[in-house]
Amino acid sequence: MSLVSVLSGRSRSGRPSDPPVDGPRPRGVARWNTAMVLAPALIVLIMGWHRRWISDDGLIFTRTVRQILAGHGPVFNVGERAEASTSTLWQWILVLASWITQTDVGRLAVYLGLLCTTAGYALALHATRRLYTRTEDTPWLVPFGVLALLALPPVWDFATSGLETGLTTLWTAGCWWLLVRLPHDRRARVEYALAFLAGLGPMVRPDLAIAGLGFLIALAVVRRPRVLRVLALLGTAFTLPLLYEIFRMGYYGVVLPLPAVTKEASAADWSRGWDYVHDLTEPYHLWIPAVVLAAVVLGRLAPRLSDPAGLPGRLRTIDRAAWNRFTVFAVPVLCGLAMLLYVVRVGGDFMHARMLLPGLFMLLLPILMVPANRLAVPAATVLVGWALICAITFRVPYDGIGPRGVADERAFYVGALNVANPVTAYSYVANYPRFPSAANAARADHTHVIVYPWYDSFYVTALNPNLPAPVATVWANLGMNGANTPLDGVSVDILGLAYPLAAHVELTTRGRPGHEKEIDIAWVFAQYASPDAVLPPGIDPIRVKAARYALTCGDANRGKLKELQDSVHEPMSWSRFKKNFTGAFDRTSFRFPNNPITAAKEICGIDVLAKDVLPKDKPDR
Repeated sequence: MSLVSVLSGRSRSGRPSDPPVDGPRPRGVARWNTAMVLAPALIVLIMGWHRRWISDDGLIFTRTVRQILAGHGPVFNVGERAEASTSTLWQWILVLASWITQTDVGRLAVYLGLLCTTAGYALALHATRRLYTRTEDTPWLVPFGVLALLALPPVWDFATSGLETGLTTLWTAGCWWLLVRLPHDRRARVEYALAFLAGLGPMVRPDLAIAGLGFLIALAVVRRPRVLRVLALLGTAFTLPLLYEIFRMGYYGVVLPLPAVTKEASAADWSRGWDYVHDLTEPYHLWIPAVVLAAVVLGRLAPRLSDPAGLPGRLRTIDRAAWNRFTVFAVPVLCGLAMLLYVVRVGGDFMHARMLLPGLFMLLLPILMVPANRLAVPAATVLVGWALICAITFRVPYDGIGPRGVADERAFYVGALNVANPVTAYSYVANYPRFPSAANAARADHTHVIVYPWYDSFYVTALNPNLPAPVATVWANLGMNGANTPLDGVSVDILGLAYPLAAHVELTTRGRPGHEKEIDIAWVFAQYASPDAVLPPGIDPIRVKAARYALTCGDANRGKLKELQDSVHEPMSWSRFKKNFTGAFDRTSFRFPNNPITAAKEICGIDVLAKDVLPKDKPDR
């Protein structure tokens, strides 16, 4: 007996193990089940439209897209190769869509994201319906796991946001739809389609490699291909991602997108990760749907597991068809749990619920809807009651940034901008507190200067004469700063998402996710300001000189910081590509002290504080 049969309440013979729900049957079942697919998707569409917005991080994508369309390549700043976009596929989809439609990239990211989210829910629900209707006698289906998603305000918020969340939902749903077809559709094209789509996971988001691997394992278990077919499927799955990884290593000089380097995606911070989980579960009382969902699943399993043969005995007698159905059911559950565990391990995120939603969606795929029986119907009724209360009443108990360093991102920006639906960069540039002053200063002084906030004011300092950019701007909110800075200018990201130098700073203390590596301002002046510039009060000129020296000192063995700079600034050539490619792994793991004086001592072997004068500065590029 498969787990699908157990949950649907049918015995191995196919007869109902529970009395059917009272009422007419089976006339109208198809129309009812279709409504159960379309209604949740429509709710997501309506709520996503009502709360449509683009986040500051979403604006990071738009600058890279505009650089590509302008012919500057996939970079955030001209002359510095940095992969600021976490989702490679979303970035290039926006490039193609923008080129075709010639519309504002921000608006396009919002509406295309909503379309992907809605289509993803519809496709996932359709696949779950097929999961049960292919194995049972056309049962009535009731919404179940999907209710736990529809009630959550973060689901409505990240139906848009300009980020890749909508694409993640659609990718997950597409893999699920193909996996459900796999046991019944023997055509080879289904295998290859699933292999290709699963292989794209890391290009949608690097952490989706977990789910992609799970779907490929399911493909192997269900189809049991021969050796030559295995090789063909592996080629289908990994050729495009492998080619892009070769390009990434040679072009950008690192193995991962720069945000993954900045956020130390391989590091563990379990305590902060559990805090991130609590930030989602506590405000919405998610223990209620968790108990209800678990009760239904365990309630259907318990009578079968109490059989004298037990689960091991049943597994020994299970036929291949039932085993395939069990695999289809179990794989998304295991992948969802693994994805959630990974988010906890790395310490979560700074946006409320965002990183947990993909794993939660994956986990609930097999029970988005379930066949109606005497256990499922009252359970679904309880879920509907909780969902209504949750959607109407429950909200996070903080404004702005919460006590755990997590922010209700949409509510924060809507309140700060005083715009109900900020879907363009203009909403941020014109309305974010203090930023209009910086934006105006940058526009007014496009005469080879660097504009930066310092204490309660903005300073304008001469740029390094060797830099061709008309202006460089410094601001912590990278998206809006990138939207305001001209494409041939430099938007300096002191947090490291688009600034290779800041991304490779040592992480000494854990803090707010994604905001832990604020680079010492001395490095920014060392790289961008004129050596003759008058520094603003409070900036130590010794630290600036130490940083400038550390950026240029050292030989091929010790000068890793200089080599890091060369890897992203030297003109691209076949020789530079080979150097970047062969050194990508070492470069990805390279870190240097944020304190320029310490860095100069470690990298250059010079104790700045023990000398009256630093060695003569080497000329900047």
